Amino acid sequence: MKIKLMVSRVRYDEIASELEAKGIELDNASPLVLTEENGFADFLMGRRGDALSPVSVSEIVFIETFGSDVMLHTMTEEYKISERLIRLEGLLDPSEFLRISNSVIVAVKKIKSIRPTFSSKYILTLENGATVDVTRSYFNRFKEFFGL
Repeated sequence: MKIKLMVSRVRYDEIASELEAKGIELDNASPLVLTEENGFADFLMGRRGDALSPVSVSEIVFIETFGSDVMLHTMTEEYKISERLIRLEGLLDPSEFLRISNSVIVAVKKIKSIRPTFSSKYILTLENGATVDVTRSYFNRFKEFFGL
């Protein structure tokens, strides 16, 4: 059996050793995921080319989907990840990450500027220079989060 392990770095080695001792193989491409209850991820596994890398949650600027591809953006790099946005919402601390559309989650501390539009939307400029839209269906949630 293969599983993906998504737990805090503090517990990762301990849990990985126990699972491997019981004959359970760790595989970041597995659809079966083991997570901690009431815990938020410290890192996500991202793929660049053939290499998998742990990406610290503190490095994430935003995450977006393009069809079936989910891309994680940092200040300088882009990684493909295998998690769906709905799953990522549960893995990321809601005080630090906010979903702003059906296809984008942003790190709230990485928002550089917020520009309102005439059509009940906001355009965000992020610290890495990217711009993303807060769509109408997420507009009120965004306003409430920031007290706008």
